[in-house]
Amino acid sequence: MIPHEKLHEETLVAAKREKTATLELLNFLLQVEDQRTFAVVGYDSMFTYVRDGLGYSSAQASERVAAMRLLRKVPEVADGLKNGSQTLTSVAKIASHVRRENLNCQEATTLVFETANQTTEALEKYLLGMAQVEPPKVERAKIISAELTRLTIDVEEEFMALVTRIRELRGNPALPLSEVFRHAMKEEIRTREPKEKVVKAKDVTVEIRSSESGLKQSGGSGAEIDSLNRSRYISVRDRAATHARANGACEYVYPQTGKRCGSRFGLQMEHVIPFAKGGANTAENLVAYCPAHNRLSAVGEYGTEKMKGFYRPRD
Repeated sequence: MIPHEKLHEETLVAAKREKTATLELLNFLLQVEDQRTFAVVGYDSMFTYVRDGLGYSSAQASERVAAMRLLRKVPEVADGLKNGSQTLTSVAKIASHVRRENLNCQEATTLVFETANQTTEALEKYLLGMAQVEPPKVERAKIISAELTRLTIDVEEEFMALVTRIRELRGNPALPLSEVFRHAMKEEIRTREPKEKVVKAKDVTVEIRSSESGLKQSGGSGAEIDSLNRSRYISVRDRAATHARANGACEYVYPQTGKRCGSRFGLQMEHVIPFAKGGANTAENLVAYCPAHNRLSAVGEYGTEKMKGFYRPRD
């Protein structure tokens, strides 16, 4: 049996080691995002990398990614984690507030110092008091302005599965529910009102097709030079063949492990041999990539410097 004094000392050492390990993890995650290592090893986002690649739960992954991005914006977070005035949970909550309220670096830094050594409950109350946006209230239907009504609904799992699929097709996993509803209602009106279809079918059809295609013609990458003698048009046949082969999921495979990305969000068509270098618009020369792997492919083809302006680390 370990003597009390020694047990206490060893526990203190373990606690300090845990704080150091947390900060070390966040610093590694910063590099993983900055170097886009998550994409190289087969993941479409930092969240899926931390959740699936590192084995955390969804909540734990969200917490760590949020904390990492606040560390990038406010380096002083490192001191708070080291001395215990901030915890991983508190940093993640502050990060969510900073993002939601769109605070700049100076405002975020001030907030980190102001919330040092607070309990989770005290921090939540403090952030609620600081929030400029009123927290949502539970109401079935409530008019909140001359133009807006807030709706609260209870839905089944099947409904949310449909919402998820629409978000996949639109290429935006965070697409607001209001946009999902608006799109669905426009489609319903278009099919139910033949007379209205004659007047507005063109505009509605363009919106429906562009949002439901699931694959965006990217022309390989934004860095390609337009050809005057060749068309970038990808035929419906080749588009469909590529989509069918990919089974609606990103085809990127990490060579070292054979892991396929498999993301269904925002799929884009990428040329194996770039269009600007003579690549054909045929299914044999096309692959379906998620945005992360489309960018990774472009960087591999044209270099980091040339593609630097096409993406930046998230706050």
